[in-house]
Amino acid sequence: MTRLEKCIHFYIGCDTNKGKLVGVKPACLLVQAEEVISEYSTQFLGNLLFLYLQQLSDLTEAQSKELINRGIAIGRPNGYTFSNDGFFYLISLNVDLFGLINAGYAKNMHNLSSESA
Repeated sequence: MTRLEKCIHFYIGCDTNKGKLVGVKPACLLVQAEEVISEYSTQFLGNLLFLYLQQLSDLTEAQSKELINRGIAIGRPNGYTFSNDGFFYLISLNVDLFGLINAGYAKNMHNLSSESA
């Protein structure tokens, strides 16, 4: 099982360039645009279909503070702390936790307006 197959289901609900990712089944992504759900082979991800995610460094100050409240903190004086709630909060913000942007499967949602200009 590839890295993509292991993590893609975490991003159900995120936007793509073809609509909203609404489901995953073996070797297939379900994307809803308007009232129509289309199936795309996972082989199209990174070529015809891209997830819209954001980098951890793109979080707003308010989102970063909420992340700390939910149990994820990196730095002094406490070192590293992680929690389930913090992980799920990051997923709800469509943060790329698995390197999908660098792997070419996703695009940074904050760069989309500059790419289309």
